[in-house]
Amino acid sequence: MENAKEGIDYEGTWDAYATAWHNIHPGLEHIGDEWIGQRAGAAQSLEEYEALIKERFIQPYLRPEHVVLEIGVGGGKTGALLLDRCRQLICADISSKMLEATQSRLGSDRVSYVKLDGLSLNPIEPGSADVCFCYDTMVHLEPRDIFNYLTQIPALLRGDRLCIFHHSNVLSDLGWQKFLGEWQVNLMGKRHGSAFSVMTDNIMEKFLSHLNYRIILKDTTTVPRDCVWVCQAPESLQT
Repeated sequence: MENAKEGIDYEGTWDAYATAWHNIHPGLEHIGDEWIGQRAGAAQSLEEYEALIKERFIQPYLRPEHVVLEIGVGGGKTGALLLDRCRQLICADISSKMLEATQSRLGSDRVSYVKLDGLSLNPIEPGSADVCFCYDTMVHLEPRDIFNYLTQIPALLRGDRLCIFHHSNVLSDLGWQKFLGEWQVNLMGKRHGSAFSVMTDNIMEKFLSHLNYRIILKDTTTVPRDCVWVCQAPESLQT
């Protein structure tokens, strides 16, 4: 297998972003506060966007006794919302700088941190979480990378085995406009690690069905540019 560094440099992209963030957004408090869902058609302010995430995708599904695994924690924006609702939070990210930012925001009480390599979820203990939450992360992952994670997530879950997945959808009106604005700078099989993936709701549905995830909710309206799924991971997996 080729070295992941020869492909999309997700790690370098987000390490660099976290390092430069304070200079780019000097008036904001936390990494991620700049992502308010406006361009995705979801909200007009940070407060509105956080309320939307909490009310639509956290409160109806998470219980106080849950241990939640968040893949792609960024600067801890959704992590803070999750921690208010769950017993324990496992923060996983490919960027050590993002993990540092999240730890600075959330601390270590009821929170643990795991550095990923972009390929394997092996550093996360099997059967250690009740819920997997991945929001504002898969929008940057190529379909094959998403499928790779989906094959590994079931082994990490127990109990309710709930999953909340959010990804881009280039077949939506806003998703297509995003694609048109980026395609020319992401050619020859290479692209920037922050570019949006050429992903659709139909591809994700095929992935989930093939891997025997039980789909509970498919939502293409709350975040009109994208798609959010609530599903239950299978107890065992055959690819």
